Amino acid sequence: MTSTRAVIFDLDDTLIRSKIDYKRMKSSIIKFLVGVGVESSLLSEDMLNSELLRVAIKDLRKKGASERVIRNVIEEVNAIMNGFELESLDNVELMEGTLEVLDSLKKHGVKIGIITNGCKNYAVSIVRKFSLDKYVDAIVARDEVSNPKPDPKHLLIMLDVLGVSAEEAIFVGDHWIDALCARDAGVRFILLKNERWQSKNVNGMRSEIIGDLRNLLNLL
Repeated sequence: MTSTRAVIFDLDDTLIRSKIDYKRMKSSIIKFLVGVGVESSLLSEDMLNSELLRVAIKDLRKKGASERVIRNVIEEVNAIMNGFELESLDNVELMEGTLEVLDSLKKHGVKIGIITNGCKNYAVSIVRKFSLDKYVDAIVARDEVSNPKPDPKHLLIMLDVLGVSAEEAIFVGDHWIDALCARDAGVRFILLKNERWQSKNVNGMRSEIIGDLRNLLNLL
């Protein structure tokens, strides 16, 4: 582990087994956006939430919506996501090997970060619930950045917070947006295989695949 100074993790389905109802969340976002005047044909449940919001804002501006209206739409979409995230907290479980991996990294002096497209309240609540704060050095959540994953800025901000270079860090996640974020930030990526998401989109990206979080320790 001598060349690795920091390991940065996604949160949902990487360190914890997510209980967020993503399908219902997305349906609620789309219903709200259509209700405020966004053309329904522009929106699809196959789109990322950030993409839904981006398309919606573009359409609303084209239709002459004021910046106050745009801000309100952004705030409401974030509120919808926050609500679904926070309501899932009671049922959240740690992934197998989470404590073992974090403890080993900490004992080797490796800095540990979490970047998540969940809100800060959600992430902090999980860290406190499972007493992960003794391992985790920093969290950068969706509502703390202007452009969350897959935008590489999200990961680059964490590198800056931890005081490490891209070459000194590893990013571990379970979704193709994590792989894309890592690629564009120039950070080595390790994919934790997840049956919920298709991994075909990481083909051609700089990534290694593990089936168990504990296998990460063998790659450092």
